[in-house]
Amino acid sequence: MIYQCNHCHRSTFEAHCPQCGASEPASQAQLVQQGMTPLDPSFYPDFQYQSKGFLKDIWGKKKEQAQLNELLNSVLRKYAELKQPYFTNFIHTTRDPVGGGGDDAAVPGARMNGVYSERELFREVLIRRGFDELEQLPTLLDKLLLTTAFNSVYAGFSREVTRHIRSDLASSLRSWIEEAGTTFRADLALFYYYLWESDASFPGLQFNPQAATTTGVPLLPLQAFQFGLGLCEEIYFDILVERLGSQLEHFNPNRFITMYLVDAMDGFQFEAFLVEIFQTIGYDVRETQKTADQGADLFVSRFGKTMVIQAKNYSGSVGNAAVQQAISAKAFYGCDEAMVVTNSYFTKSAKELAATAAVRLVDRECLQTYLDDYNQKLIEVFQAEAEAEEA
Repeated sequence: MIYQCNHCHRSTFEAHCPQCGASEPASQAQLVQQGMTPLDPSFYPDFQYQSKGFLKDIWGKKKEQAQLNELLNSVLRKYAELKQPYFTNFIHTTRDPVGGGGDDAAVPGARMNGVYSERELFREVLIRRGFDELEQLPTLLDKLLLTTAFNSVYAGFSREVTRHIRSDLASSLRSWIEEAGTTFRADLALFYYYLWESDASFPGLQFNPQAATTTGVPLLPLQAFQFGLGLCEEIYFDILVERLGSQLEHFNPNRFITMYLVDAMDGFQFEAFLVEIFQTIGYDVRETQKTADQGADLFVSRFGKTMVIQAKNYSGSVGNAAVQQAISAKAFYGCDEAMVVTNSYFTKSAKELAATAAVRLVDRECLQTYLDDYNQKLIEVFQAEAEAEEA
């Protein structure tokens, strides 16, 4: 099975995150503390028998596992029935952090002077539609929401990665990395999982068939996965070297965009330039009206996810107000993510608020990275024009 770490958001075939924790959990129950979300709910620790000692295991393990299997089958059936539209639509529309738990009442239902979170109301919606297991398993809803979000990420990823599959593994990886950049470090397991799911076959790449049904058995051994990660790093390094060579050969300073040119832009020019930036790096972009935009300047989408962007072309630091506008726009338009982009820097309080609300911040240094990608695309255009003239 494939997991996603809730802390660093890397995907992995291990039952622990190699990035966040060097050692394997002592038990499946520790997956909860380590924040690992499986793509398949069958791999939740709740449905795995936990040893109670040698003698108790002999007398009670078979019976208890049978009960757990019965509970699991009921949960899987109801989740499959309610996933569309309830779970999927909820993760895209809620203003509460997905899988974040909270201070919901232990007992579902109305209470005196009650204040109810969206998550608590959603739990009641599901219970009224027959998902009564949510009453006896308090943490199940959070896990199912995280799994739904992970499935949404994988669905978008699989749609995008299809066009990168070539006749051999190295060419497939190169095509993907040329577009995705360093995201391969977090998403390589998704790439391999897609190959396995689509029955793609490459020499030297062998998947473990038992991984689909057996807890703790990785689809690829960790050593093989690390080898693949090393191959990706070599490919990425080669891409960077080739791009630098092309940049030096086809550099045209009159057509390049520098941060100083960005600083000279007004607000509308900055928004228009961000449209070009995000289109260049592979996003679909939609601008908002210049008035009554509810805190949204741009909408960008990729991999099935929509993100609202608040653009701030400032000479001073950007404070809480911009982050609050992004939060409001995300909720108002029902976007999956929110981002604030500036040519300046953010105040400490803005960073703290953004971290709490899961708003992505792009400051001057991060924007320079986007500029580098944009200018690289210009280089490729210059190169194509030069080759066309020579022909």
